[in-house]
Amino acid sequence: MLDESKKVSAKERGKRLRLIRKMSSLTLDELSSKYNLGISTIKYWECAKSQGLSSKGAKKIVTAMQNEGIQCSYMWLMYGVGLPPQFIDVRFHKGFQNEDCIEQDAYDEEKSIEHEVKFFCEKIIDAVTLTVFDDGMEPFYSAGDGVGGKRLYGSDLTKTVGKNCIIETAERQLLCRRIAQGNGIDNFNLYCINPNTLANPPHLYDVKLLSAAPISRVWKRMV
Repeated sequence: MLDESKKVSAKERGKRLRLIRKMSSLTLDELSSKYNLGISTIKYWECAKSQGLSSKGAKKIVTAMQNEGIQCSYMWLMYGVGLPPQFIDVRFHKGFQNEDCIEQDAYDEEKSIEHEVKFFCEKIIDAVTLTVFDDGMEPFYSAGDGVGGKRLYGSDLTKTVGKNCIIETAERQLLCRRIAQGNGIDNFNLYCINPNTLANPPHLYDVKLLSAAPISRVWKRMV
């Protein structure tokens, strides 16, 4: 059986896979038939069954998304590290209708953001970055946005109460949530601020944290 940290990791990979599939506007059937992937395999990846999305599978998905006009890195898809997915060219976005709109080179923009993220991590001690994977913190941060901050630990965690943070739970799950004090000085409540969020559960209570980083930097994905 998988240990708890691996289960969490598989679930997060599944969420990221669903996010980029929705960006591409491909259904499960379309992704399966167009790129010769078993539909049951894709379902297993998205639902984190067995071991979830494999390294080999992630490479296939990255290639498929590039063909769909979406720049998605292997490191982001597998580990949530680095830049969120971007449309390589706004013309690939199926919702893009205005032909008079000035075209933007999303790939170049991603490279620029990648440089910013690298600089942030090099200059900030205990820096942490995360790609938001749900709508729980809208309107501040949307799925696909990148956020960054400086980790706080131990007794300093009380300084994060009331702030939007990148949180690492005792189970090593990374979340973007607002923090409130729980029952006891070592327990914290984690809240979604979007009342209409699809995140389930929207709130977590009396959670023990390894670290929390008040969000000080946001990298918005081009829409």
